[in-house]
Amino acid sequence: MSDATDWDDDKSAEDEEDLLSWEDDEAATTTVDWTVETVVSQMRKGRIDLNPSFQRRDAWTRVAKSQYIESLVQRFPVPQIVLAEDSKRPGKFLVIDGKQRLLSIRQFCADLDDSRDVEWRQEKLRLTGLKESANLNGLTYEKMEEKYPAEAVRFENATIRAVLLRKWHSQDFLYTIFYRLNSGSLKLSAQELRQALYPGPFMEFIDSYSGTSPALRWLLRKPKPDRRMVDAELLLRFIAFNTGEHVYEGNLKTFLDETAETLSNQWSQGGEGRVKAAVNLMEVAVFAAKEVFGEQACRKYTDDRFERSVNRALFDVQIHYLTDPALREWQLQNVTQTVEAFKELCKKDPLFIDSVSSTTKTPRAVRKRFKAWGAKLSDISGLPHQFPPSVSGMPNDVG
Repeated sequence: MSDATDWDDDKSAEDEEDLLSWEDDEAATTTVDWTVETVVSQMRKGRIDLNPSFQRRDAWTRVAKSQYIESLVQRFPVPQIVLAEDSKRPGKFLVIDGKQRLLSIRQFCADLDDSRDVEWRQEKLRLTGLKESANLNGLTYEKMEEKYPAEAVRFENATIRAVLLRKWHSQDFLYTIFYRLNSGSLKLSAQELRQALYPGPFMEFIDSYSGTSPALRWLLRKPKPDRRMVDAELLLRFIAFNTGEHVYEGNLKTFLDETAETLSNQWSQGGEGRVKAAVNLMEVAVFAAKEVFGEQACRKYTDDRFERSVNRALFDVQIHYLTDPALREWQLQNVTQTVEAFKELCKKDPLFIDSVSSTTKTPRAVRKRFKAWGAKLSDISGLPHQFPPSVSGMPNDVG
């Protein structure tokens, strides 16, 4: 299943509408032309933040990487990269655009004898699939230097234009640039940028665990970490709603950002325990959803059929009500009744369908979907239901 079809691009996702407006938020912008040799040096010294863990989210094939290297060798025009200076670490830069290109160079130029490249050695790139430079197929960087020194020199001296953003005043400014750069192409998840903006043990855990989570792999039908970090976003959403570190107020980006920042700051003061307890709940709940809904878990029911794609909003709701032990056990013991009740809710409650289909980030829509499915479960089971803490803390006049 392709990335374009396994994920419902619904309105409960992050987009530019979540960003706050700003005044006088103008970054100091510098454009520099670096040689490949300089770019490699900057990455090797840690001045360009390209964490080795990003390899797990590697979106380009070996052929695509090889073709980018070939473009540099042949001096073909290549896109610029965009870097933002880390406000907390002057002189070091976050990658806003161009991460896959930088990753290709990093993997191709990994030095087996350089201790700074130890975490990149297993990912060393051997060129493949080239047509213009077919003589380079099968070669590593070292072999290219040995057999084709002229091509190696052209590669090392090839120019990459870099736009450097300094003295930016808000993270929304960087998100805006990120969204604008990615408009008109396959839209990337904001989760990748969040990983850079909110570094710390919590986000490291999100990145690492989400890519290996048995539950998320089953739900997304992915044998390995998702290239667009959908798994990481789902995990963060669940933790944010479940732990209730912040009340949901209608801005999804802010809600997730603040949760990430808070839990990283509190990681060693109990945050780690809360997060891992929430993750255990999610694993149990997702596999319960598998037993109850099967392949239709977290998918909308419209026009007398379940849709193919996972829906973020339904993930929030269905999985939450499977974390409650009593409601979970009842649903597992009454599968047919549960599924039929969900279908009935979808067919007879247009406000519920609207709450998982359009403008689903508003507080009213979020409360509506939790309230509707929770009330339906209580009606058929006779058991009470509770909102997640981030929703129960909303003002009473919402929904």
